[in-house]
Amino acid sequence: MFTRSLRGAGVAVFFASLVCAQVGPDGHWEGSFTVNNREMGLSLDLAKNAKSEWIASMGLPSENATGLVVMDVAVNGKSVKFVAVELRMAPFDLTLGSDGRMKGTISSPQGSLPIEFKRTGEAKVELIPASPAVSKELEGDWEGSIESPNGAFRLVFHFKNQPDHTVAATIDSSLDASMVGMPLNNVKQTGQKVEFGMKIAGGAFQGSLNKEGTELAGQLIHEANSTPLTLRKK
Repeated sequence: MFTRSLRGAGVAVFFASLVCAQVGPDGHWEGSFTVNNREMGLSLDLAKNAKSEWIASMGLPSENATGLVVMDVAVNGKSVKFVAVELRMAPFDLTLGSDGRMKGTISSPQGSLPIEFKRTGEAKVELIPASPAVSKELEGDWEGSIESPNGAFRLVFHFKNQPDHTVAATIDSSLDASMVGMPLNNVKQTGQKVEFGMKIAGGAFQGSLNKEGTELAGQLIHEANSTPLTLRKK
């Protein structure tokens, strides 16, 4: 009996250590927070890529939305920080507790809001697919403006080719101070024709480069509406 008890205790310790070894910030997490007396559910997928870099994406279950863009992921021990781009660039500051839950805050215009996540499965991170490198004429910074009822606001697009023959493409907008470095998607260049998507804004651009490579003129498309937009290289 004594030997059997020791064996049982050893098995219990083994499984306890195994569970502890599996506890970490990677995984599929589900949580919620309250803003303006309304509870909102959020999901978070957090994992390491092939280069052992932390990557993440988020979702809004109530809207069946997944693959929301997450930037500036920083994991240090039990600390997890990132910026949720499509939630008005809201910074998250979380800590993984001994109970296996991640708790912390979201910074918002209403102030700091508490949030708690529970791990419910394996991570399924959805990233914006990489786009192929663009021509030297398109690579660089492009600036334009759009008229609105509140006056004109400035847009700046950045295209920077990467060593792996892809392009890092982002947009800044003066309409909102938080809208800086937002990623573009589906960047495609065919000769002088240029197309790219703005998943975060639910829009797209279609236009053409002039022969000098100094001007990119086209249409900014959102749903059934389109607005002329001419960009000039900075």
